[in-house]
Amino acid sequence: MSRDTAAAQQVAQQAQDLRNRGDDGEGLALTLLRQTTTEVLSPIEAALTLVTLRDLDQHQLADNLIHVYGRDQPDQDVMDIALTLHELGLADDAGAILRAAVG
Repeated sequence: MSRDTAAAQQVAQQAQDLRNRGDDGEGLALTLLRQTTTEVLSPIEAALTLVTLRDLDQHQLADNLIHVYGRDQPDQDVMDIALTLHELGLADDAGAILRAAVG
């Protein structure tokens, strides 16, 4: 779990740093999150990335991650991340990712 947390924290921090760069930072941060969470990280790591974004007060990035992940990932991955988010106490985010997956 500590390796999962470290990877999630690193991705979230990189996204925050990119977002703070200026004009194109938001787009770069979203690209990083989209590619990393859907192609590299496991659903658990993606959930921990979302938690870390919330902890960093990067709510817009977290919300965008929910929509991208829910829309683009296979159903099983979406269910896995939703379960993890629910277990971590983020029931609203778990529901939001499920809603993104179905509509």
